[in-house]
Amino acid sequence: MSQERSFTSNLEQVSLVRHELANQIEEMMALLIEAEAKGEKASGKLSLDREIKQLQATCNNLRHSKFRLLVLGDMKRGKSTFINALVGEKLLPSDVNPCTALPTILRYGAEKQVTVYFKDGSSRTIDLAKFQQKYTIKPNEAKVLAERNQLAFPNVDYAAIEYPLPLLKKGLEIIDSPGLNDTEARNELTLQHVYNCHAVLFLFKAVQPCTLNERRYLKNYLLGRDLTVFFIINAWDEIKQGLVDPEDSEELRLAYP
Repeated sequence: MSQERSFTSNLEQVSLVRHELANQIEEMMALLIEAEAKGEKASGKLSLDREIKQLQATCNNLRHSKFRLLVLGDMKRGKSTFINALVGEKLLPSDVNPCTALPTILRYGAEKQVTVYFKDGSSRTIDLAKFQQKYTIKPNEAKVLAERNQLAFPNVDYAAIEYPLPLLKKGLEIIDSPGLNDTEARNELTLQHVYNCHAVLFLFKAVQPCTLNERRYLKNYLLGRDLTVFFIINAWDEIKQGLVDPEDSEELRLAYP
């Protein structure tokens, strides 16, 4: 909970700074507009229209843009479970198996709903329970898809879950991605969101840290992209369990006081 409060506090601070910058830019715009008006009445306009438009665009971006956090990692790294814990709600199906079979964006909305966006440009709104059931694939299905390098839902681009959560209301958008070692086709879907995010949160597993596939993905797709990348090592409890003899009462007492 303390980490969640710290994360929320940081988002609030970022939001405050962005709004302060937007206010200062608006003051600069006002000065330029006033200078243009005075110049037009005197010797002529200063031709500052372009600069004024650029400042207006920057101001709008600071006030209304989102901070997009892309969560990456191989299958069975606990991405969906981590996101559910972060937002404090079980919005994404989570299990030891591959869960959502397509990139899923969590964003703020006044009402709980899911919109599925298709590659033909159309979209469909469904309820959260139906989404969690329909867009989850089973282990045997995932294996067949990987062998054939196919997508579970080839006509779907991505899904967006809107939910009235305070964390999301602060301008945060979280993108849950399919596992990296699923299929190349699904990797391509995830790569589209790499180009459109502000930071990446990469999950490793403590009992299997930094696999060859993970290193390859980091090198080929993230290195040199000027992105902030956070690394989380998940499943530390499995390491702890492996270091303790379950039949030794003293070790158990020391490990789990």
